[in-house]
Amino acid sequence: MALCAAVACTKQEVKQTGETAKAKAKDVAQKVGDAIDIAVPLGEKDDPAAREKERFDEKWRGLDVFQNVKTGAPAVVKPKLQITFVPNGKESLKKMTPDQINNAPVAVPIKGDVNGPSVLKTQVYLDRLNFSVGVVDGRWGRNSAISLWWYQRARGIEATEPGAVDEQTFRFLAEAAGGVPPLVSRTLTEDDVKGPFVSVPEDMYEKAELECLCYESKAEKLAERFHTTEEFLDKVNPDVKFSDLKAGDTLWVPNVREPVTQDRPDIARIVVSIRGNTFNGFDASGNLIFHGPTTVGSKYDPSPHETVQVKDIIHDPHFHYQPTLFSEVPDTDPEANLNPGPNSPVGVVWIALSKPHFGIHGTSDPDSIGYASSHGCVRLTNWDAAEVGHRVTKNVQVEFLDTQRTTQTASR
Repeated sequence: MALCAAVACTKQEVKQTGETAKAKAKDVAQKVGDAIDIAVPLGEKDDPAAREKERFDEKWRGLDVFQNVKTGAPAVVKPKLQITFVPNGKESLKKMTPDQINNAPVAVPIKGDVNGPSVLKTQVYLDRLNFSVGVVDGRWGRNSAISLWWYQRARGIEATEPGAVDEQTFRFLAEAAGGVPPLVSRTLTEDDVKGPFVSVPEDMYEKAELECLCYESKAEKLAERFHTTEEFLDKVNPDVKFSDLKAGDTLWVPNVREPVTQDRPDIARIVVSIRGNTFNGFDASGNLIFHGPTTVGSKYDPSPHETVQVKDIIHDPHFHYQPTLFSEVPDTDPEANLNPGPNSPVGVVWIALSKPHFGIHGTSDPDSIGYASSHGCVRLTNWDAAEVGHRVTKNVQVEFLDTQRTTQTASR
């Protein structure tokens, strides 16, 4: 009897070992499959000086995507909030405490090269209403203006100057967002400060040696979690040593929307403006339900008004480095597979499109989003890309407008 039991146990162990091996093989095959699909040319690094120059370029107003836009029903709001408005002078966040920022009057109009509490409030409200400005940093610019423009159109707000904040627009935003303070004191959780944290090298082959392309520091992780920059977090938390933060500590952070972590497919159509750096998601009734700034690499030039479909959605993707896709790299260089992580060349999600080497993905450089670039494919910030990944399904249409070829065709 004991012998039979031992034999049965041995058979069961062999069966379990075989199943485990098959599962591991399937997992490896899946990772390799993901890696092969996710092979795109990355191009040159972004130029911060050029990015700064573009911040206040208003050529976007004349692009196709901003023409003949369906305007939402005229907005009606019954004011509930007490808001103090003042003429826009020289606002600044410098040497202001979080409480002073939260309680500051609203200086309007907001347009051009301005920064301060009023800009921060506007950015936080837009973010919470799913009209992302990319990085929330308290400074106005192209991303914020375009996001506001779309919000005004979608809500039927007749602004004094579309894309700029006047009293009426700010009141609509504040009421819709519940008048929440732009900064909140967050008690950090274990997950907020949990690593691992790694030093990410520039070299692709050195990156391929890492077990994960994780965050490099707690500050980087927290900045991305709250849709901002490490510099901004440091500004509103001047006495905090970020490397020493632990669960239970408190930190002042932008009061942005909570992350979407479960699938809720409500985006039925996507429109991307390449030269307008605009990513719009519409529901089945044609309502704009998500906007975000995007950057489309210069190597990606669809035909005018070209439409493709979502082919697959891969969270935490592996990345397949193929030298043949890089003009500046010898084709004879070896290929490499990079492990997932927020500092991956394609960020935390890859939304494959039906056109080869086209995809929507995240980035390790959120500050670059919304400005011209030759880096990557259709890039969003990691937080926007992760949300879109949960709000689309296969076969959703993605239409490209305002391509370089649009201009070439028009000039012939």
